[in-house]
Amino acid sequence: MNTPVPLYREASAMAPLKLSPLPADLQELALRIVEAAARLSGSLHPLTAAAIATFLRPANSYYSNLIEGHDTHPLDIARALQEEYSTDSRNRSLQLEAKAHIAVHARLPELLAQAESNPYTEAFWRALHHSFYAYLPDEFRWTTTVEGTRLPVLPGVFRTSEVQVGQHIAPAADALPAFMRRLEDGYQPRYAHDRLARVVQIAAAHHRLAWVHPFLDGNGRVTRLFSDAAFRVEGLDAEGLWSMSRGLARAETAYKRALAAADARRESDYDGRGNLSERQLATFCRFFLEVALDQITYMTRGLAIDEMLSRLHGLVQLMRLKRKWRPETYYVLEAVFLKGSIARREVERLTGLSDKTAKALATQLLQAGLLATDTTDHLAPYRAAYPIKLAPALFPGLYPAGKEIDMLQV
Repeated sequence: MNTPVPLYREASAMAPLKLSPLPADLQELALRIVEAAARLSGSLHPLTAAAIATFLRPANSYYSNLIEGHDTHPLDIARALQEEYSTDSRNRSLQLEAKAHIAVHARLPELLAQAESNPYTEAFWRALHHSFYAYLPDEFRWTTTVEGTRLPVLPGVFRTSEVQVGQHIAPAADALPAFMRRLEDGYQPRYAHDRLARVVQIAAAHHRLAWVHPFLDGNGRVTRLFSDAAFRVEGLDAEGLWSMSRGLARAETAYKRALAAADARRESDYDGRGNLSERQLATFCRFFLEVALDQITYMTRGLAIDEMLSRLHGLVQLMRLKRKWRPETYYVLEAVFLKGSIARREVERLTGLSDKTAKALATQLLQAGLLATDTTDHLAPYRAAYPIKLAPALFPGLYPAGKEIDMLQV
């Protein structure tokens, strides 16, 4: 007969929450992230940056859900955003799940404002979970325990039953209030005056929130959304131009291994003074910050003006070969990318085409999703826009190669 494993009931069991003193290599990593994010933030016109941030949300959704074993094709996500759903009930549920994640990611500024720009609060974590689960299909609002019991997942409500994730047994459900208070108190931003320490703190909090596992299900996605929000508060998310989910999904095995390793108890008297291993927490923070830096670097390269204009030119050339676009299309795409928006009359001037032909060209780009405008105002300017289906041409490598091959064939 197996002896039941004692559940953690004292919040001190998750110590240490931070690394003190902060290792020099982690300080260096945090500094590189701050510098890289600053370069990315100033690289684009604000309207263009906003358009690309909107374009990236489906990718963030795709990768965060992929980590949970839900592989929704990017084209299906694009269809869902147009209210086009699969007749297959499972695929439809995956589409709705992706839309829910996209909606929550778009609401991060609003949710942070409600939290007074403090993502380290129980109320904020509940709001993330509630916002995500409130819009999920019924199929995904249930979970099954290791004993085989099927339980409903209530939006924004902490679990009332015990859970085990892999080898990790989460703290006792009835002790969650104490653990959540300890997380709130331990990670209050006002206590950390060193910005580099706050950057490392995002990584440490990511693990400890996952370790507590406050919700019956959805903890991984809530934790990743929290991390994106925390980077945003530090001014490091470049207004949504990068996210952790793509990097963590591309290193999923290493991510889950690092999470599990940081669950370990203290190994010796030289391994910190808390119940959990300080050395393993430092290793997780190192992994997490390296992923963050890699993703910022990837987006900085991808959004370099010369590179982006070259890919826009290549797209126009491809569509010319297919006899779908005029060569003058490039001048419109170039101007909108550089300026964020252009007046409608600019299309005629940029292309040298007649008024009628210029309007037809603009209509073609609107239909392709490469321009956006206020449909209620016939004089509203054309804004930058980037559709999911053209991701392989505009941002190669954003999605897995197999998915991009499918997208190129549409």
